[in-house]
Amino acid sequence: MRALAAIFLLSLSAVALMAEEAWVVVTLERIEFQGNLVEWPRFKGNPIGFVSVVASGNTYQKLAWPAAGWYTIADEGAELVQETEGIPLFALPAAEMGPRLGIAIQFLGNYKYDWSHSFAAEALEELEEELRGRIALPIPPGLPGRKQEEPSSGPYEVREAPFIDFTPHIRVFSPEAWASGTKTYTAQVSETYYLEGETPAKVTFRYSIRRVTLPAGLRARVRLEGIKTVENGDILKGEVFIQARTMLGFGPSGAPLQRLARVPASGHYSMGDGDEKVLSVVLFEGEVRPFLYVEVMVWDEDNPDVNDQHDLLGGFFGLWLPWRLSNLPGGEKRLIVPKSTPDGEVLIYLRLQLLD
Repeated sequence: MRALAAIFLLSLSAVALMAEEAWVVVTLERIEFQGNLVEWPRFKGNPIGFVSVVASGNTYQKLAWPAAGWYTIADEGAELVQETEGIPLFALPAAEMGPRLGIAIQFLGNYKYDWSHSFAAEALEELEEELRGRIALPIPPGLPGRKQEEPSSGPYEVREAPFIDFTPHIRVFSPEAWASGTKTYTAQVSETYYLEGETPAKVTFRYSIRRVTLPAGLRARVRLEGIKTVENGDILKGEVFIQARTMLGFGPSGAPLQRLARVPASGHYSMGDGDEKVLSVVLFEGEVRPFLYVEVMVWDEDNPDVNDQHDLLGGFFGLWLPWRLSNLPGGEKRLIVPKSTPDGEVLIYLRLQLLD
């Protein structure tokens, strides 16, 4: 009888180990911008984004953000990501981590309004090459990581690339950084090249390294229920559409496991200030592992044919780890998210549900 009881307890332990697993997750949680990247029209704000490569062992995970277009941010001190949001940069089972964790982030000013990110592949390749060189360097004993030395920069007269690049932030961490709990870091980068007489723009950002235990088998649904254009970005009716991305970790090649959606699939919704559009679009349904990231960006199409390249009315960047979803009161929550940019303002209606 005792032998049977012991076997039963061992079986329960094995099931528990299969159901929960320790992961190391890196998230970007706050961005602030200072400067000016676009001289005209002055009120339009600054179109920015970033590429990132985060690596441990032989695993290199890469992200271009946002999924399409850019984020329009005001000139001085504007916060991009709220306390309840985040952007996932890396997720790997703790048992698969190598002896170092390398984080490389480069912000880009998308001043030529490159909608499809034609520059991303080249920028990610260069960033990965730099990171590989840094990971190969030894880390001084007792230190959680090593900061990258600032490369030289200065006035530059020609901008031929479709983006304005900022100094890459590269840092390598030893296992103390992900041994337990959450470690948070703040960094600042400046515009790498700038015209004579300019003051280089700066980005201050915060990211965290977390070691979390993630339950398996948690299923959820995220539904986009509608939008309200508080300010539509146009004098009369705006040509409004939505660009969405959902993401569940990274694949073996390091690319994000993601689904992209445009709402509507073609064309636009004609919406004035204060208009609402009721929708019922399932952005995600399935198992959440190792995280669920939902990106919803609301655009006014304007007239791209004359180089008036879309106005961003607002963007939501929700990140949920399974343990947060499992504590969702009642298993369901409706989110009404107010968002604004220098180009407009919008309310985004989402419904988050746990599934049996």
